[in-house]
Amino acid sequence: MRKVNWNSYKSKRASFLKTKASLGFKRISSSRIRDVEERRLLLQLDRARLESWKREGKLEILGPRKLRLNISAVK
Repeated sequence: MRKVNWNSYKSKRASFLKTKASLGFKRISSSRIRDVEERRLLLQLDRARLESWKREGKLEILGPRKLRLNISAVK
C-alpha cells in the first residue's frame, strides 16, 4: 500500500480546490457528441460483450442490482 504524507496531501488538495473554485465548479463533458447510429452500434457491442461474459462464466448475475465479474475465469 502506498504511504501518503497527510500534510502534503492536505496542502495540495487545498490549492486544487482554490483553483477549481476560481475557474468554476460546473462540470464540462469530456466526450464528443455521438450520432444516433454510432450510439446504437456501441450499445449493441456492449450487450454482445456482456452476453459472451455470461456464457463464459466471467459475469454472474447475483440479483437485480448485484453482479460478480470473475477476472480469473478461464476462456
